[in-house]
Amino acid sequence: GDTKSGRIARADVAALCVESISYPDLTGGTTFECYDADTGAPLATVGLSNIAKKKTDSEVFVSGKERRGNTYKDLFTGLEKDSGYS
Repeated sequence: GDTKSGRIARADVAALCVESISYPDLTGGTTFECYDADTGAPLATVGLSNIAKKKTDSEVFVSGKERRGNTYKDLFTGLEKDSGYS
């Protein structure tokens, strides 16, 4: 389930969608959330942080599933397959 949220530009979402097609072995059968690292916050604070467009410390609220990379392949490496996907 969702535990955190953040903001991301529409152009970045579009780029992620297009690039994910190039790596079906890494992204196929996965669901992933994306946001700028310095905007991630607990769901309980999302409304306030979004209204204020506040930046956050990306290391304060870590779920352990974050992915960062210099390439899209780096970013998609390690995504977990959805349960029931074969």
